[in-house]
Amino acid sequence: MLSVANATLATAQELEEVVVSGISDPRLGSLVSADSMRVATVDDVIAVVTSAADLVDTLPGASLTGQGGLFQSFSLRGFSRWRIRTEISGVPVITDRRAGNSLSFLPESFIDSIYADMGPASSLYGSGAMGGVVSVSLVDPEATSVSVGVSSTGQARDMAIKTSLNGNNTFMIDTRTANPATSANGSALNTAYRQSSLYFRHQREHGDLVLGGEVLASDGKDIGKSSAYYPDQRVSVYPHDRHTLINIRATQSDRWFAQAYLHQQDWASWTQRNDDRQTTSRYQSLTYGGLFAGTRHTESASHRLGFELSGRSNIDINETEKRSEQRPMASGLVANGREWVSGVFSERSWYFKTLTAQVGARLDHAEVSHRQDTRSKTELNGQLNLDWKPSEEDRLSFQLGTAYRLPTMSELYFSGETPRGPVRGNPTLDAEQTVGGQLSWQRYSRGRQLELSAYFNEVEHYIERILAPDGLITYQNIDSGNIWGVDGLASFEHREVSQTITWQWQRGTSKTGSALDDLPPPEIGYNAHWTGANFGLGLSFKYRLKRSDSGPGETPLNSAVMAAAQVDWSLGRHWSCELTISNGLDRTYRTSADNDAPLALGRAVRLEITWRE
Repeated sequence: MLSVANATLATAQELEEVVVSGISDPRLGSLVSADSMRVATVDDVIAVVTSAADLVDTLPGASLTGQGGLFQSFSLRGFSRWRIRTEISGVPVITDRRAGNSLSFLPESFIDSIYADMGPASSLYGSGAMGGVVSVSLVDPEATSVSVGVSSTGQARDMAIKTSLNGNNTFMIDTRTANPATSANGSALNTAYRQSSLYFRHQREHGDLVLGGEVLASDGKDIGKSSAYYPDQRVSVYPHDRHTLINIRATQSDRWFAQAYLHQQDWASWTQRNDDRQTTSRYQSLTYGGLFAGTRHTESASHRLGFELSGRSNIDINETEKRSEQRPMASGLVANGREWVSGVFSERSWYFKTLTAQVGARLDHAEVSHRQDTRSKTELNGQLNLDWKPSEEDRLSFQLGTAYRLPTMSELYFSGETPRGPVRGNPTLDAEQTVGGQLSWQRYSRGRQLELSAYFNEVEHYIERILAPDGLITYQNIDSGNIWGVDGLASFEHREVSQTITWQWQRGTSKTGSALDDLPPPEIGYNAHWTGANFGLGLSFKYRLKRSDSGPGETPLNSAVMAAAQVDWSLGRHWSCELTISNGLDRTYRTSADNDAPLALGRAVRLEITWRE
C-alpha cells in the first residue's frame, strides 16, 4: 500500500534530487530529508480512491480532517489546514478554504505518487510548510490506455485516456460524475459532482539540459460539500470549481534547476440553511512564482543554494445573501488582496565513513495585504540532520528544525458566510512558530523493512479555530501547544506475497492542557498483496482506536474497523479488469473528528476495465 523513501545519504550521488516523470520538486531528495518522506502510489492502495486525500490517509502519521467529498482535507502528524504546503509538480496550491488547501480539482487517474514529508526539514520551504509538504507526482504513461470505471456508490462513473506521443509529449483527459451517496446506515451524503480535467506535458532533452512544460485544466460543477448537517440544517454546493495550472521547468544535469508557474482559480459556493437563507460566495485568485536552485558536489561534501518567489494577486471574495422573497444583498469580503513569500535557502552535507551531517537554513519574508492593512514577517529558520549507519542493515537518523507561518488572508480578514458557517477573521493574529525534532530507526534485511519514528513539536502562538457562543467561527492565538507521537511500519516480502503493518499514536495539548484540533486518531493497519502471472489479490484492514480527547472544533471519535479488498486480472494482451470494495464490512463511522464531519460512505464496489496499447 505504501513505501518509504529510503535513499541512503552516504554519497553525493545518492543525494541527487528525486525526479519522478521529470516533475517532482528537486528539494524532495536533498533539502527535505529522505528519512521523513513517505510515499503512496495509486497502484498500491486497496480502496476506492476519489481524491488525493484518500491516498494521503494511507500513510502512517496522516489522517483525514474537515468535511467529506472531493474537498476532503488531511493532516500530517497533527498539522493541517494552511500549515501544510500542498504541491502539484512543485507548484504550490493555495486556496482560502477554511478547512485548508485541497486537491479537489485533480482526478486520481492523473496521480502517480504522493510524497509526504512530515519532518522538521520542511522548514526550508518557508511560511506555510511548518507542518510538512505534500507533493504530487503526475503519471508519465508509456503507452496509450483507456479506462472506464463504475461504482455502486452514488452511481459514480469515470473515464480516463492517457497517451504518450513521440516520447516527448504526454496527454491525459479524465471525466467523472457521481450522484449523492449514502452511509452504511442509510444517511444521505452530499457527495455528488461533475468534473472534467485535461493535462498536457512536453519535455525535450538538449544534451544534459532538460526542458519541460505542462498545463493542467479542470472544470468542476455542482460539487457537493458533505456535512453532518446535510440535508436538514444545511445544504452546500460548489456550482463551479475551475483551475488552470501552467508550469515551465529547466534542469541541467545535477548542477541547476529552474521553474516558473501560474495557477488561476475561480470557484463559488452556495449554501442554503433551514431558515430559508441562501448565501453565494465567489472566490478568484492568481498564484505565480518561481524557483532556482544550484548544486555543487565534491567527494566529501555537497552544497545547494537557491531562491524562491511565490505570490498571489487579485484575491477577490464576493458574497450575495438572499432571504425568502427579499432582494439579494451583495458585499465584497476581500477585494484585490495580495500575498507574497520570498526566500533564500541553502543546504550543505558532509560525508564521513558511516555518518552524514546535513545543515540547512532559509531566510524568508512573507507579506499579506488587504485594503490599507499589511502584515509581514521576516524569519530565519534552519534544520539539522544526522544520519548514522552502524551496519549495512541499520540506519539511525536525527532531525531538528524550526519553522513559522504567517496567518493567511482568510484568518486575518475574511468575514462572511461559508459552507461551514459564518466566519470572521481576526486581524490581530500573531504568526505561528515551531521547533520540532524527530528520531528515526530503519532496518532493511532480505525483503524485510522496519521503521520507527518518534517526534516532538512545540508551537508558539498556535492559531485555533473556535466557535463563539453566537455560532460565529473565528480564530485566536493560544500561548503554546505541544504535539508528540510515534508512527512507523513493518513490511515483509516472500515470493508473490507482500505484507505491510502500519501504526500511529499521537497527542497534542495546549499550554492549559486542552487537546488541539486535527490530531490523527491512533490506528493500526494491515495490508497484503498476492500477485500471480495473470491475477492479483489485495486485502486491507484498519482499526481506528477510540479517541476521547477532542479539540475546540471537534467531537470525540468512536473506534472503527475499516476493511477493503481488490482483485485484478489480465484478460489478454490489451485488456485488464479491476474490482475494488471499500468499507467492505459496511460499518458506520465518522470520517474525522471535525464537528461538521459526515459519516463515511457505505460499502462501495467499483469495477474498472482498461485497454492498453
